[in-house]
Amino acid sequence: MQPTYTYPFTAIKAQEDLKLCLLLNLIDPSIGGVLATGDKGTAKTTMVRGLSQLMGGDFPFVNLPIGATEDRVLGSINLEALINQKTTVVDKGLLTQAHQGFLYIDEINLLNDYLMDVLLDASATGGYHLEREGISQWMDSRFSLVGTMNPEEGALRPQLLDRFGLSVTIATPTDKKVRSQIAMQRLQFDSDPTAYYLQFEKEEQAIKEHILFAKQQIHTIKIPEKVQEQCAALTITNQVEGMRADILLLKTARAYAAYHNQTEVSPEMVDTIAPFVLQHRAKEYTPPSDQDPNDQNDQSKNSQEQEATEEQSSNTTEFQLPKAVQQGLQFSAPKKSKQQEIKLDVLNKVSPVAYPSQKQTDLAILKSVKTYLKTGSFRPIYKQFTEKSMVRIIFLIDTSASMAMGQQMGYIKGIIEKTIHAYPSQKIHYAMVALQDTTAKILQEFTTNTKQITNLNYELRTGGKTNLGAAFFKVYELLRSLNPQLTQLFVFTDGKANTGCTEPFQYAINTYKKHLSKVLKTTIIDTESSFVKLGKAKQLAHLLQLEYAAVSDF
Repeated sequence: MQPTYTYPFTAIKAQEDLKLCLLLNLIDPSIGGVLATGDKGTAKTTMVRGLSQLMGGDFPFVNLPIGATEDRVLGSINLEALINQKTTVVDKGLLTQAHQGFLYIDEINLLNDYLMDVLLDASATGGYHLEREGISQWMDSRFSLVGTMNPEEGALRPQLLDRFGLSVTIATPTDKKVRSQIAMQRLQFDSDPTAYYLQFEKEEQAIKEHILFAKQQIHTIKIPEKVQEQCAALTITNQVEGMRADILLLKTARAYAAYHNQTEVSPEMVDTIAPFVLQHRAKEYTPPSDQDPNDQNDQSKNSQEQEATEEQSSNTTEFQLPKAVQQGLQFSAPKKSKQQEIKLDVLNKVSPVAYPSQKQTDLAILKSVKTYLKTGSFRPIYKQFTEKSMVRIIFLIDTSASMAMGQQMGYIKGIIEKTIHAYPSQKIHYAMVALQDTTAKILQEFTTNTKQITNLNYELRTGGKTNLGAAFFKVYELLRSLNPQLTQLFVFTDGKANTGCTEPFQYAINTYKKHLSKVLKTTIIDTESSFVKLGKAKQLAHLLQLEYAAVSDF
């Protein structure tokens, strides 16, 4: 039977950064994978499939569909062996099949929360415990995670984003000759895949052998002390948290040296690979060419002095808060119960909300078979499933110019800060959206890193107009691939929408109704403090039938 070929890896044009990152992960799998984001139709998926073909059948390469069931991902009991042979045989899941290879997920940002948590655990520990009826077994699962996504379809959770060793942003080619060549080559492949592949067969084999040789040589590559210091300076300058980025810079530069058949890592090599490691981890990425390693100590010192000055200024001018404000928002954290979720309430009225099973199609194999053997008739018994307890909090802050009056912004910062610190032992996911100029911006996607949220809270500044409609749409973007019924939204505003369209206030109402009506609970916190009050925030809450509170209530 004639083999079926996919588009050759070496034939792909105009995406050299992604090709390089994939090859570096083949040389050193401990780099941890690649995230490719960018425009639709830029060969992201084609390239990953071509890499699988290039490496051959002995290389584990597993495609995990975003709609895969838990049994398919983790593994399950073989029903046929259980019934016919009376033996318990475990069918390996996709995560185990990807051990020592690549796990590929297209549109990874649309992956559901549960599978995303499983991925995080497996990538952190190198495996997982498979718990099924009557068995408890450790499954090895060390893999390089390759994900592709279109950022227009939703963001990726920060916890998973950091697990990718490298990231690449892909853009559509703009050169007419390159675009024409790509289109014609695709036409040739579609007409006769076998003939087209044979044109590149020697190149495919040559690069495979080159990768295997570099893989053998990688541990002989030397990393000079000046390169080590260069990597440390890059992570400090770009304000990267933790040590993962430092380690990945060294690993990736070492793999790059092996790829180019060099015996030692050079500073130029670090500059080449640094964007792949840092751009998805840095708060504001600064290219290596714009940095002077000799000035890192001075920059760090000046940065620290500036932060200290800003913090001192903020404390003395904005944080003279009344005692009531210091309590923060009162919402309920999840109880340790598998049977129910807790409904959030700004007034601390705790109401349990039961979530029905969402996996009635998951068969309890062992119980079903035992019933069959006992009664002689097959009756499916399904697993009892309850969703994992979780709380997501979104702070939407009106930072328009009107917030600069009085101490409004100071009150808001104080409430947010006290809210965060009121639940130190709870794993609560926070996100932050703020108005910016005439639109809005997602300042922080969902994270359990309270320090990150606190720092952003301190850095909030006022200015610009009030586009509440754009802000509500940004909240929708945060929740696009998540369950809005597990989210509570706090909106800090005086309600004076004044930009976005000809009727900004109505635009905000329409946007909320269209995109956010399924949010578990939204609370409008009125920050208006002028002598003559317009009451727009209260009106907004009334028209949308939302919870309402004023800053003076805290």
